[in-house]
Amino acid sequence: MNVERGVSTLACLVATATYAAVPGAQTVERFKDRLSRLPVDRATTSAVSGQGEVSAMLDGHELTITATFEGMSSSATVAHLHNAPRARPGPVAFTIEVPPTTTGKISNTITLTDTQREELRGGRYYLQIHTEGNPGGELRGWLLPQ
Repeated sequence: MNVERGVSTLACLVATATYAAVPGAQTVERFKDRLSRLPVDRATTSAVSGQGEVSAMLDGHELTITATFEGMSSSATVAHLHNAPRARPGPVAFTIEVPPTTTGKISNTITLTDTQREELRGGRYYLQIHTEGNPGGELRGWLLPQ
């Protein structure tokens, strides 16, 4: 039993050392949040609906974003990835195509700079889906480290 445990521990150490010694070796980082209704003012409070989920994987400089949404009040027109401190609005950093439906899926890969990767890790990016009836945005979800 102790021999097996020692062999298992040794195997783990060798695997860790081998991975650490491989130039350019990296791990995939994951981010996730739910897409929630986002009225941009009092007039649109009753006009927004829907829900969804956004997830992303960062592999090196490549950020792959996947989102699903359903039940929005009108057809989607565009999605944006915004950069801002959490719970604050921010400028558009990337534009993402979205199907013109009330229920659908988004998938896109974006190349980030080193600065943008650090901002992502700091929780500074959110996905916002805009619709015909709510051009200011209907659903929003932050890319939070998992």
